[in-house]
Amino acid sequence: MDKKVEILLNSAKNVDSVDVDTYDKVELANKQSNILEYNVRNVASATEIFDIERQHNQVYRIYGKIEYMSLFNGLKTDYKWLRDFFNPQVVGSRDIFNTFDFYLVRPHPTDAWGPIYNTTLRKRQFQVVATPNEFELFPVGFANNVYGEQGYAFSFNIDFDISTYFDYLGFPITELFLYAQYNIGNHIPAETLERTTWSTGSGNPNTPTFTTKTLNIGDDVETSTGSNIYDLVDYSKQLYYQAQYAPQTFYVNTPYLIGTTPSSLRWKYNPFIPFRLQYLSEEVYRANTGNTVYEQVQSIPPYAADLGDGNFVWRNILDQGFIDPLTGVGVDYPFVNKRRYLFSSLVLDIVPDLTHTQTRDAFAETWFSDDAESLDITPANDLDDIGKPCQ
Repeated sequence: MDKKVEILLNSAKNVDSVDVDTYDKVELANKQSNILEYNVRNVASATEIFDIERQHNQVYRIYGKIEYMSLFNGLKTDYKWLRDFFNPQVVGSRDIFNTFDFYLVRPHPTDAWGPIYNTTLRKRQFQVVATPNEFELFPVGFANNVYGEQGYAFSFNIDFDISTYFDYLGFPITELFLYAQYNIGNHIPAETLERTTWSTGSGNPNTPTFTTKTLNIGDDVETSTGSNIYDLVDYSKQLYYQAQYAPQTFYVNTPYLIGTTPSSLRWKYNPFIPFRLQYLSEEVYRANTGNTVYEQVQSIPPYAADLGDGNFVWRNILDQGFIDPLTGVGVDYPFVNKRRYLFSSLVLDIVPDLTHTQTRDAFAETWFSDDAESLDITPANDLDDIGKPCQ
């Protein structure tokens, strides 16, 4: 306080002492003050704080359900006759657990391969971010599909922070991929695997044979001989755009006998199954660093593509929870405990490759009964009689 008060000690008091006020009087008064509505929301709105945390957080926990659809499901570990593919086995069968190793992979951060046969198509290689050691797979109760086949649940037991993830083109990561690596069966003669490659000169696909290898976190997805396993994307730098042009396809050649003649069936599947993390906006933004408008220069994100001469192009990342009303794209994952929880329902299907001559012929001759004559029996009633009383 600025007011000075002199206090007389009790030892110095006497009948002639001057009265001294030893207390400072404080005035109590009521004064009304208006609180602005903006300040009320800014202080009291937990929703705004939650949304800010949600938008800035890029940590994902990934889990989901797999529906495995294949003739390999519950079948033999080796096949001799064509009928072996259609007779489910109880003991010693193949299933999703012993047929695949599951990895989580991301688009590779470095561009070591360049364009393929023109400037728009490029090879997209992948890098491992989680191995089968971080992947949990188990049967789900009461989850059989319409064919009576068991459904499976999966989860990765680690989190994935994608804030530092960028692909080989400098794009922010919008997808991670479940890589289902096939395990060769117990066949004599053995199964063989083929993968898709594209010729640099023409872009035509080839299907060389290969063998798989055990991968660790940080490894490139490749064959046992070190050849890259990739797909093709269509890329436009001017439009800040990329999309898958051709998927990777694995082919499994399984031997069997036709009488005493060796033959084989050919199966195919896509080993890279995407998890959608986020979307880029449909609108393309451009700015120049020489522009005198400070706000426009500051709006350039660090992942924008440099077109040269100070020109940049980019697309914004759509906010979590926002669904574009025109395109319908967007994601709205739950945000709890500083994580975005991504649930995905997947279908892993291995289907016959009917472009393969022997496979096409085998399935064309497959009967649904051993009694061939029953297929030629003429129905006793006409279709028009359905619903009418029996004669």
